[in-house]
Amino acid sequence: MAETNNRYEALDGLRGVAALAVMISHLSQEMLFRNAYEAVDLFFVLSGFVIAHSYGARLQNGMTNAEYIKRRIIRLYPMLIFSLLIGLPVFIEAGREGLTNFSSGNIISSTLYNSFLAPYIGELGGPIFPSNPPAWSLFFEMVASLSFVLIVRLQMRSIFKMILLSAAAFLTTSALTTIDLHGHGLFDFEQGWSGSRFDGGFFRVAFGFLVGVFLYNKKDSITRIATAIVPRAFANIYFLFTLVLVLFFFPMSLHGIYPMFIIFGVAPWLVAFGSTVRCTSAVDINIARFLGWISYPIYLIHYPIGQAVFMYFGKANQYAVAPMLATCAITIVCAVLLTKFVEEPIRAFLAKRFIRSSKTQESVTELGMRTDQHPV
Repeated sequence: MAETNNRYEALDGLRGVAALAVMISHLSQEMLFRNAYEAVDLFFVLSGFVIAHSYGARLQNGMTNAEYIKRRIIRLYPMLIFSLLIGLPVFIEAGREGLTNFSSGNIISSTLYNSFLAPYIGELGGPIFPSNPPAWSLFFEMVASLSFVLIVRLQMRSIFKMILLSAAAFLTTSALTTIDLHGHGLFDFEQGWSGSRFDGGFFRVAFGFLVGVFLYNKKDSITRIATAIVPRAFANIYFLFTLVLVLFFFPMSLHGIYPMFIIFGVAPWLVAFGSTVRCTSAVDINIARFLGWISYPIYLIHYPIGQAVFMYFGKANQYAVAPMLATCAITIVCAVLLTKFVEEPIRAFLAKRFIRSSKTQESVTELGMRTDQHPV
């Protein structure tokens, strides 16, 4: 696999903007950014691209599988635990208020499962991460990360065939879900987040992650095509960020046709195009890096914080402007403080303790992130 020292700041920022859209979508009960759930598919493509960039050549040139896996666990695990610690008391209180069907036993057992990054497939068929539903994608992210030790050794022709197979399986599962649960429409692409849709999550992450790996290894061709198609005036982070927000804001599914267009066409194109965009000023670089830096914590902690705010200052499970704005502000502040003063020091300690080679340890910068940071 090819290697480059490029820093993809535009992709950092793209991830952050998408995470903000997911937060607003959840807090507004999908009245705003109705199609933001497709951000997960964008994240999976980003993950494949970024991991191929950061680890592809290193795994082929001496990095052991064990070291790679330890790095991925250290990157993903601490913030997940923090989000569960926030979500557990909120979930318990929701049970006391009669806002969930989960019993105390369900709540405790599901959180214990999730604390090991394992999905909870209970008899209720609800979210596989009940105390923090958006964390479902972390399980599939880890599956993809572990699979990369095998993917990295494949030829591009084999990866392309796997992309086609996973796309076909994803489409089929989405169609069957529509028939089984809805009885109308064509496709339901919201796979993976619940017990009843768990199997579809494997096809969903396989498609996105493999596309990302493929795009990275074909980046030279992609750059030529992107620069030929897109006018130079639009090759900037502000056009990229505005475009993704407009796409997620579209208010209809069109029986699954619109999400299919985003997942199988636009999301890969956004990553391909974003990889060609260069930040040319210090302001642009800092904006993009900051958005990337807060993307992962925002994605993981906004939901339990929002539940707490809405339970005590609004109406639970109902859209209200003031609690939504308060949650956004609290989440961003908590994301910054938690990342800078808790998560990053813990990750630095774990890396020093468990990763022997100091020359290849991941650095944690004050602002911004390395390209091997988790794309939420």
